[in-house]
Amino acid sequence: MPTTTRGHRRDGWHRPVALPEQLEDLRGPVCGSVRLPLRTYSSGAGPDRVFDLDNEAERIELYQIVITDGTVEDISRYLNHTELLRLWTRLWLPAHARRAWEPLLGLAAS
Repeated sequence: MPTTTRGHRRDGWHRPVALPEQLEDLRGPVCGSVRLPLRTYSSGAGPDRVFDLDNEAERIELYQIVITDGTVEDISRYLNHTELLRLWTRLWLPAHARRAWEPLLGLAAS
């Protein structure tokens, strides 16, 4: 069963952080194009919701968006566990989201 945890409340309310039960649940693609649903990425007048996973900068942006704003289903559908581990140190994430994910990734909380 998917789990969701809330970030630490040191600085007030934080958006809930969706987490899969296990890292292996992340079976997303590592190449090609991905269109995020509007509920996950409402870019307004900004860029299209399509991300080219063959472009590492776009892949990083997609991972940041999905980790920050996605549901457990989004995380399992769009993220790949091997790629997440490879990119982890390069992702710009809110501190509460990073803290929530680190135990699942087997990393010490920072």
